[in-house]
Amino acid sequence: MSKVTDTTTSPERQLAECHTICEKRGYEVVGIAEDLDVSGAVDPFDRKKRPRLARWLHGEHLDDNGNPVPFEVIVVYRVDRLTRSVRHLQKLMAWAEDHEKLVVSATEPHFDTSLPFSAVLIALIGTVAEMELAGISERNASAARHNIQAGRYRGSTPPWGYVPSDGTGEWRLVKDKGQADIINEVARRVIEGEPLQRIAHDLTRRGIPTPKDNFAKQRGREIKGREWSVTQLKRSLLSETMLGHAVSGGTAVRNDDGSPIVRSEPILSREIYDRVAVELSSRAQRGEPNKRTSSLLLGVIYCGNPCLHKRQGDECPEGCTGTCDEPVYKFNGGSHSQFPRYRCRTMTRAYKCGNRTIRADQADALVERTILTLLGSSERLERIWDAGEDHSAELADINDELVDLTDQLGVSAFRAGTPQRAKLDARIAGLAERQAQLSSEAVIPAGWKWLPTGELFGDWWGRQDLTGRNIWLRSMGVRARFKRDDETLYIDLGNLNDLTAGLKPGPAAQKTAATFATMQREGIQGIMFPDSDEMPTPVEGYTWIQPVDGVWVFTSEALLADAAERRELRREKIAADFLDGPADWDED
Repeated sequence: MSKVTDTTTSPERQLAECHTICEKRGYEVVGIAEDLDVSGAVDPFDRKKRPRLARWLHGEHLDDNGNPVPFEVIVVYRVDRLTRSVRHLQKLMAWAEDHEKLVVSATEPHFDTSLPFSAVLIALIGTVAEMELAGISERNASAARHNIQAGRYRGSTPPWGYVPSDGTGEWRLVKDKGQADIINEVARRVIEGEPLQRIAHDLTRRGIPTPKDNFAKQRGREIKGREWSVTQLKRSLLSETMLGHAVSGGTAVRNDDGSPIVRSEPILSREIYDRVAVELSSRAQRGEPNKRTSSLLLGVIYCGNPCLHKRQGDECPEGCTGTCDEPVYKFNGGSHSQFPRYRCRTMTRAYKCGNRTIRADQADALVERTILTLLGSSERLERIWDAGEDHSAELADINDELVDLTDQLGVSAFRAGTPQRAKLDARIAGLAERQAQLSSEAVIPAGWKWLPTGELFGDWWGRQDLTGRNIWLRSMGVRARFKRDDETLYIDLGNLNDLTAGLKPGPAAQKTAATFATMQREGIQGIMFPDSDEMPTPVEGYTWIQPVDGVWVFTSEALLADAAERRELRREKIAADFLDGPADWDED
């Protein structure tokens, strides 16, 4: 049965009719398959949606000895209890013929595969049943559209944050305070930068029921203890149901004038909803990490040992960085070490890159010291979303719908003077009015604003737990690497502008920014302050120079050649000018 209600023929009555025909024909009943609340459009062989019947059809209904239960006849109350699809009915009839089974209807004498011309009759009955199914589907769709337009609850699991109520005499969705508080908490945590994976795990650990479990609890049904997932959280937070809008098929439903249908009290304000949407969108673009971590440098530190090509003396192919570049993970250090250590992922594989391990606490401390030395005195800024005034998305939807509707004006079904043409004209007029209204409004772009917090980055860093610090490092693009030949941990802080995007740079950050600007202007690629006079071998086309003791500058050979040529030209010019005497001296 597709629906079990008080007004439909009960399963008990249907079963009694089937027993009656079995007794009349002398059939021995060896089993009963009841699949309640199943649509007639479902394939009888579908194990998931028709589990009881499908087990018999697939020979999976077993006796006490584990053998398939034999049977010769399938007795059904009516053919549409099997299926309302001609294709599925033909499939079932072909199966019955191949397996020498009879299919008999208890209430339709003409539906009996043992009778002459049964194939023709069955095809005709199946066609009628399919037409009836199409009519039922259209009536249901029409009722659903009407209920949506009226803002009524249509059944099934309600959106997150709402519960069905008939307090006004009609079933409608009302905001559930408990769920709404959780949603606002989740929205706040998302805006503050917390990963969805972490939030999902926290909700599960706290025993916060999912929308399905919450609805089952309200209906007194079994609670299955479902876990929260990232996909579920993201889909719910980005749904316009958070604004109280009616949604069908993932899209907001609109009135004739193009405005969204509001069917319940909003859970999130438009400002918070937009901020969440922009935050989640930016995460998808930058690939922000969402995994839990037990080490500060997970996803930050990588193996810097030479790649397999270099170790074998071969040239690196295109796309190879020249290093192993495998992720590095923390382990307990083994029996020979009292400190946890970082090691390359290849250490657990058959073919290892040969890199050493390094102490995790020392690597963590060096990265933290570098970050805090550079940014610790900078003031944190709070990012506030300004929703602006931009109706571009709604205007685009209205434009698309107007194009679709105006295409119908030349269709004979919508000829002038018909009721449907009058309704179509009214719909077009309403949308056109809304289009004109939105087009006339000034567009104020939405965007982020940075406001001071009075909190130093160093203090903020101290408040973060291990996961929070790791998330910041990874989202800022900070990378570290180490290799076997030296004792140096190389730290790449990425783009300084990205590091200070949410900060008011302090003295150290300002000085570093000025230094980098000078280096960029002069073509200097890097500066190193080594403990020894030996420098790493530079890549082809670059070299080290030592302008002052203790400081090495990494620059390109081409740039040095240009500088040498400029110096020579300057010396020649000075020498030529000097010949004319001091009165004509050019200070250049």
